[in-house]
Amino acid sequence: MLDCPSLPPWPWLDPLRAHLAERFAAEARDGAHDLSHALRVARNAWMLAQAEGAEGETCVAAALLHDLVYRPKNHPESSRTALWSAEEARAWCAARPELAPRAEAVAEAIRTHSFSAGLEPTTREGEVLQDADRLEALGAIGLARCFATGGAMGAGLWHPGDPWGEARPLDDKAWSLDHFPCKLLKLRDTFRTGAGRREAARRHEVLEAFLEALRQELSASGPDGPAGPPCGCGSR
Repeated sequence: MLDCPSLPPWPWLDPLRAHLAERFAAEARDGAHDLSHALRVARNAWMLAQAEGAEGETCVAAALLHDLVYRPKNHPESSRTALWSAEEARAWCAARPELAPRAEAVAEAIRTHSFSAGLEPTTREGEVLQDADRLEALGAIGLARCFATGGAMGAGLWHPGDPWGEARPLDDKAWSLDHFPCKLLKLRDTFRTGAGRREAARRHEVLEAFLEALRQELSASGPDGPAGPPCGCGSR
């Protein structure tokens, strides 16, 4: 498990936290994309930067600003939020002398971090941010965020007649459990830093254990429909 040291007392850190707290509160975000998420990604980014030799201040600033523009995951513009966040982050950093030299690096890391955008990071700091954010989709936190996001979109927990998607197209906008094969179970193999890959492997096992427990409980209770395959078989 990654160690969790405190962030350095950079002069821009508290003003940015205050800015994000005010902005995010006004936007009625879902619980998976709130200020706590941004702060956890920032701590992940700081730990990975230290382990991988990336520029830590750039990584943390990018992590805090990576979700500056928010759209619900079922919004038609959701895949463009990384680009818009990058543009706003560049302007925010450029207006502050202590971050202005890092404005372009911060924006570039944010531009390429998103899973849905499908872009390749172009810098070491971009790799760190991508890994730091994806760690939030795995493990116990990833489980909580998955179902929080699904609930905010009005998705059901799982399809009552075919929870494992054996005889229907997967639809993770309608069923939260579908998000596991659609995205979450694929993430472990996308990590770019050594420290990120090690932590992702540990957190991936948490997802697999949850799916196996759910399979057993659905098999025992029965009313929702047939039991699915063992969790490893669902890694589509």
